[in-house]
Amino acid sequence: ELQAVLALKQADLDAATAKLAEQQLALTSQAKRIEDLIGVKANIIQDLSASLSKANMKATVDPNNGDIVLDSAVFFETGKSTIKAEGQALLDRFIPVYLDVLLRPEYEDYLGEIIIEGHTDSSGSYDNNLKLSQDRALQVALYCLNLNTLSRVQKNKLQQIMTAKGRSYSDLVYDANGREDADASRRVEFKFSLKD
Repeated sequence: ELQAVLALKQADLDAATAKLAEQQLALTSQAKRIEDLIGVKANIIQDLSASLSKANMKATVDPNNGDIVLDSAVFFETGKSTIKAEGQALLDRFIPVYLDVLLRPEYEDYLGEIIIEGHTDSSGSYDNNLKLSQDRALQVALYCLNLNTLSRVQKNKLQQIMTAKGRSYSDLVYDANGREDADASRRVEFKFSLKD
């Protein structure tokens, strides 16, 4: 009777050991996928920095997440969402370089989304700034989609993965003294995310 109980316990232990080995394999596989994604993101950030520098663009790539902040004053008059000629010229130079990196064959399958975010300072109501920031992000996105220098393939890809978001003054920039830096808060950000 004890041997029968022992045999059952041994069978349970063998099943649990097999299940543990299966879970360990799945965990190792997932860790590898995460490591690959982190490596891909790091490579994209490095390539974006190098390409923008080579093109003499004064856009800074955040080394942690790849976000690129462009000064809103270059793009828009205060309280307006129509892109100024200076902003159009910047986009004409910036977008081809940006997409050339993100849509490279080695990255294209990993790319999940390109996000254009509009931000405002805190003057005015949240609601008005939300609309303004959304309108600005939308105008930049539409301008990008209508660039003559983009191929039909690039435009089709952008239509699938690009979004425009207005953030109002929900993500203000502060100076060293903890006061709002209104000029820095008014900005357009280009972000990308990878597929899970």
